[in-house]
Amino acid sequence: MISFKQPDIQLKWDTRQRLALLEATVMWEGRVTTGSLIQLFGISRGQASKDFSLYHQLAEGNLLYDRNQKAYFPSEHFIPFFMRGTAEEYLRLIEAGSCLGQSVVLPIIPTGVGVELLCAPARKLDFQVLRMIHQAIREKRQIKVHYQSLSNVPIGLILEPHTLVFNGFRWHIRAFSHEHNDYRDFVLARFISLPEFADSAIHFVENDADWNRVETIVIAPHPELSPEQQAVIADDFGMTSGKLQIIVRRALRLYMLRMLHLDQPSLVPKIQQIVWLNREQAEIESPDIAQ
Repeated sequence: MISFKQPDIQLKWDTRQRLALLEATVMWEGRVTTGSLIQLFGISRGQASKDFSLYHQLAEGNLLYDRNQKAYFPSEHFIPFFMRGTAEEYLRLIEAGSCLGQSVVLPIIPTGVGVELLCAPARKLDFQVLRMIHQAIREKRQIKVHYQSLSNVPIGLILEPHTLVFNGFRWHIRAFSHEHNDYRDFVLARFISLPEFADSAIHFVENDADWNRVETIVIAPHPELSPEQQAVIADDFGMTSGKLQIIVRRALRLYMLRMLHLDQPSLVPKIQQIVWLNREQAEIESPDIAQ
């Protein structure tokens, strides 16, 4: 989607948030009022008017004002300035106002449009654990944890986390384990006590081979579907010449395959509507995943 060239102007975070919400509302709801900003951000009418004036300056011609309805509408030549105008972005905006409730993420609440989101059941995760992991990654610290895997009794580990990962269903960390002498994944919900900060880390993300190795997953419509059905699936996924290449870190490959329901082969084409074309080219061994 074509967008305006960002000008050389520095905006404060709160100002950018208000202007982005203004644009998101008019783009998805078809109209926006000064009351929208006043109600959500708790600002004065004068400040809201200044925000609209600034938006007009940055994205000239995007909004048209209707005096009768006392609202702004997108012009025929509207081009997103702060937003990208994608379905994924729309999902995040709606999600912020439904599953997440009050959030620092910009929310929009559709009026007169039925939108229902299926949210995965919340997995147990102690806020303090997440907070301390965040700090350990930022400060490049080792942590001592007691961890419950699926295959062993609780064990003590010394970990050096470098990245937090959300795989669509649960949070885990990518970390170097001193006990395993390797980089592995550890589910945060399986920490059975708060981590303890230890020494400075000596193993970093640059040394994690599986994390830094990028692979390509090639998918295509299931060959046993009819040509017409294959064309529908290819269009659904935005495939080119009947194929789609997905770039993913090797350490996250299995999570992507599980998300696509491709981690196990299925013989029923109408259930598994896509196939992994380069499955046989993938290396036999797989990186360790969270247990």
